[in-house]
Amino acid sequence: MSETSAIEWTDHSDRPVLTLAYLAGVIDSDGYISIVRSERNGSLYHAPQIGISGTRRQPHDLAASIWGGAVSLYHPKNPAHRGQYQWSRQGAVAATAIEAVLPFLRIKGDHALLALDLWQNIEDGRCEDPFPWFGPHYNPIATREAMRAEMIGINQSRNRVGKSRAGRLLDGREWNEMPGALT
Repeated sequence: MSETSAIEWTDHSDRPVLTLAYLAGVIDSDGYISIVRSERNGSLYHAPQIGISGTRRQPHDLAASIWGGAVSLYHPKNPAHRGQYQWSRQGAVAATAIEAVLPFLRIKGDHALLALDLWQNIEDGRCEDPFPWFGPHYNPIATREAMRAEMIGINQSRNRVGKSRAGRLLDGREWNEMPGALT
């Protein structure tokens, strides 16, 4: 850089806010925030989940250095495809990570809020008198299942609904209404 440059370059590594903003951008582009369901001994359990998938390991290592967890490498069966690094967390750690990146999310903020609502529901259920305003017969599983279904709807995975039904909703047109679409 020349001496006449007006830009002052400094080391921002001591600013965790920038790190969180960076990780929020990674999650917006190459990550996910979701609600997972598992079954153990006949009981259903739900938890928030956050993760990153991508071909560069550095963002995964950065997230793991803050919130723990392991970074794994998935090798696709097709040798023409590059390996995918994966990092994810569930439960309380995921809720902490989601809260940390929420102010910086630009695309997946609604995912984050729903996952945090689920976590609040789970935390409320751990009290001595959980959900007293609903009465003794309230079962929070139905509420959590509805939250999970809503999250699946927000994610609108093309693998679940097919490319034609997922559509291209950025401007309100479906895939077959786009110029040059095959009909």
